[in-house]
Amino acid sequence: KKKLQEQIDAQVARELEEQQEREDMIMNEQIARDVEVARIHAEEEIQEIEAKFAQVWKRIEDFTPMGSKEEA
Repeated sequence: KKKLQEQIDAQVARELEEQQEREDMIMNEQIARDVEVARIHAEEEIQEIEAKFAQVWKRIEDFTPMGSKEEA
């Protein structure tokens, strides 16, 4: 009877370990997806900032100080 209980305990331990490994794998896959989504969002934000900066920079370059207008 003790031998049977040891076999059952070992089997249960193996099954729990396998289940934990599956859950870990699923969690790691979810983390990888979340990281990719965050990376994409960060890239989009950087592109938006660059576009706004380019517009502001263009306005600065095109700006003519008032004194310069009078001289022209």
